[in-house]
Amino acid sequence: MRRRLVQEPERTEINVSPLIDMVFILLIFFIVATSFVNEVGITPKHKDTASSSNNLEEPLAFDLPASGQLLQNGMSIGIEQVAPLVRSNPGEKAPSVLVRVSPGARAGLATQVMDQAMLGGAQAVKLSPLAQ
Repeated sequence: MRRRLVQEPERTEINVSPLIDMVFILLIFFIVATSFVNEVGITPKHKDTASSSNNLEEPLAFDLPASGQLLQNGMSIGIEQVAPLVRSNPGEKAPSVLVRVSPGARAGLATQVMDQAMLGGAQAVKLSPLAQ
């Protein structure tokens, strides 16, 4: 009788401890390298608008129809007149500006109006659709 020599295949093992170490190092790196930014959003402190004691001022409104003009109170004005109008607005505090844009109006003109309003010292600038 012959003896058979059965050879078992070699078992290879993968040492995972260096991989686990590398994962922890990457985790620490990304935690340290991440910058946490506080997003500006709506603050929880707002006035109660239901009370009659608050005098809400009407915002200074500019209209941008599809024709490409810039209108303020129905009169055509130039872009260079926006900042002086915001500065000269009567009131004790800086005015809010409402830019009403109709469909088909130039987006670049709306951006210029917003920039000029901010240069004029507007408290806030808001875009709104123009009622047709």
